[in-house]
Order: sequence, then structure tokens, then C-alpha cells
Amino acid sequence: MKKIKYNYDEEVIEETLDNGLKIYLYKTDKTRNFYITVSTHFGAEVMSYKKDGKTYEVTKGSAHFLEHRVMDFTKNKEAMEKINEYGSIVNAYTTYNGTNYNIFGSMNILENMELLFDRVFKANIKEVDVENERGIIMEEYGMYFDDPYFLLHNNLNQNVFHKSFLKFPVLGTKEGIETVKTEELKRLYKDFYTPNNMFIVVTGNFNTNEIIDYIKKYTKFLKKPSTKVQIIKPKEPETIETEYEELSLSVNEPKIIIGYKIKIPESVDILKYRIMLGMILNNEFGITGDTFEELNKKGIKRFNYGTETTDKFILIYFKASTDKCEEFISIIETQMKKLTLDEKDLERKKRGKLSTLILSFEDIMQIEDNLTTDILTYNKPINNRDEIIKAITLKDIKNVIKNIDLKNKSILKIVSK
Repeated sequence: MKKIKYNYDEEVIEETLDNGLKIYLYKTDKTRNFYITVSTHFGAEVMSYKKDGKTYEVTKGSAHFLEHRVMDFTKNKEAMEKINEYGSIVNAYTTYNGTNYNIFGSMNILENMELLFDRVFKANIKEVDVENERGIIMEEYGMYFDDPYFLLHNNLNQNVFHKSFLKFPVLGTKEGIETVKTEELKRLYKDFYTPNNMFIVVTGNFNTNEIIDYIKKYTKFLKKPSTKVQIIKPKEPETIETEYEELSLSVNEPKIIIGYKIKIPESVDILKYRIMLGMILNNEFGITGDTFEELNKKGIKRFNYGTETTDKFILIYFKASTDKCEEFISIIETQMKKLTLDEKDLERKKRGKLSTLILSFEDIMQIEDNLTTDILTYNKPINNRDEIIKAITLKDIKNVIKNIDLKNKSILKIVSK
């Protein structure tokens, strides 16, 4: 049993079982509740892989489709009745870098754990259920693609990337959902839902030894595979695919999104880089930033920004719902060329991030999300974020700004029919 110490009097217990399955436990007496998650390092970013000398192409949307078939309580009335009896809440979701299965409750923790484990570790993927699920997922697909804001992101990613997984939504493609085979889903489950590719996170109020003993006992039938899969990552060029696109849809107000494809500098600490870039963007475009204020004065009120990350690139995007699209473009382009952060603002951003870190340990669901995200992104919990933040200098910030190359830009508009 290993203790992962955080610098604000918090700790996480880590245990690695003989079969490779990792367990992360955060125990607290501040709540009566608990939150259990089982995660696999298999998400929509896996588009191709090799195992035992054979290469497999992964149908777009398979990770999400598989999530639907694994987390299936509808086929087990008794299990669902127990969930309702305990007052627990179950959930599952797929991201680019993983799939997560959760259960939240306040009583009968071992019984809740068994209900969740039975779904994840003993999934029975049948063809009849897969065929029935297609319609449900196609309805979900249609719902998303009816949303103009989803279309903004989806089409921007299509236009920015050539081969990256970000070119496709986690949900997959219409063709992928319609054609994925039961045999492929079974193979993906066998290849990626293995103990050495999975981990369990438990946060909240529980007995640590009791939980570890139960997980060991339950998962003893899981064997580490003799061969681990090798993910094949396509080489993404620096350029963008399409500089400008305009769509005509039934919208009350035009929508616009601007994306900058930024190459991450070589040999950079990616976590530190993302923290610093976040500070820089927040200083200019956050609700207290000059650009946010300027956009409001111009009547452009429905505005936000964000980032998407691959291993080589960061996509910075800005979107708005406005009939002043050209003015919006001009403001964003102008401000992106004169990004800055002075010493006073840097110290303020650092204090804010440090406060957020400490406060995150007040919420067991936030703790779980932080742990799960870290492990799926960096393959380990990050317990030194505070040290990274404190060590950031103004010189570091200036170096990040200097390396923001704006030449790879794409713009997408949605206008009224």
C-alpha cells in the first residue's frame, strides 16, 4: 500500500494488485457518502492498435457504443431495484482518453460496489442487444447534431485536423454507429477491459482495509493478459485542413467559432504548459479580462473560449452567438496578437489556482474527477500541482506567449437560411 501525499494535508492510497489492476482511495469523514469509479484507458482517441502482430482499425464511436452495452442495468431488473432501494445514482461516460463507470451512494457500499463491478467486469455483449442499441445511439447522435453549438465544435475540429482523433466526436460517425459489429465490440472489450489497463477510484466515507480486501476478492478471477495492446497514433501535420466554412441552418442568430492550431513546443512539461496557457487566456478572455469587457460593450454577450489537446497540438477556440461576426473576428485576432501577463496578474492567477486546489478536496465527486482525469491523461495522480504553479515565473509565461503561432487558423460560421 502506497500513500500519495499532497502538500495541503491530504493523501490518496494507491494499491496495485497482482493482476495489474490499480486502486486509488481517498477517505474522508467530512461526508456520509461515497463515490466509486471503474475506468479503462480506452476512449475515442484509439483509432487503430496492434496486438499479437495483427493491426486492427477501430470503428468510429466504438468506445462510446461499448460503454452503452457494458453499463446496462435495464437487462437486470433485480440490480436496478437494488440501486433504487439504496438510493444510489449510476452513470457512465466516454471521453477521448477513457471510459468511466460511476456509482454514488450513502449506504451499503460493498453491495453498491458489487452492482457496479458486475456490470463492468462481467459484461455480456449479445448481438440482439447491440442491434437494439443502435437506434438509441442514433437518436443521441441526431440530438447532438441538431445542436448548432455542437456543430460549431464538430465542424471546426473537422476543418482543423487531418488525422487526429479530435477530427471525430466521441460519439463517432453516423457510418460507424450503423456498421460497428458485435464481434468488434467483444474484441475491444477483451483487449482493453483488462486489469492492467483499468483502475478503480473510491472517494468518501469508508473503511480502507475493507474496500481493498473486497476488491482483491472480487477481482481475483481477472488475469493480466500475456500481450498488451499497442496504440497506433497517426502523424498529424502542423497545417489545418480548411481555413473557412459557412453553414446555412435554421438559427435565430448567427454563430461563429475561431480555432488556432498551436504546436506544443518540444520537451515541454505538458501539464505546466497547459496551466500557463490557461492563465494567459483567462487573463485576457476570462470574465475579468479586457477582451470579455470589450465584447460586452460591443453587444457580443454570448461568448466563451476553451482548448482541446492532443499529444502534439493544442486547439484554442473562441465562439460566439452574434450578428457581429466580422467585428468578433477582428477583436479576437487583435487580442491574440498582443497577449500579455504581468507580474501582478501572474501572482493573482497563481493564488486563484492554489485556492481551487485546496477547495477541490471539499467535494468527493470533484476529487474523483481530478484523480480519474489525471490518471487517464498522465497515467498517475498529480500531487505536486501546487509546486508546479508556485514555480511558474514571468519568464516562463513570456516563453509560452512567444511560441503561440497564429498562422494555422480556421473560422466557421453558421448563418440563417
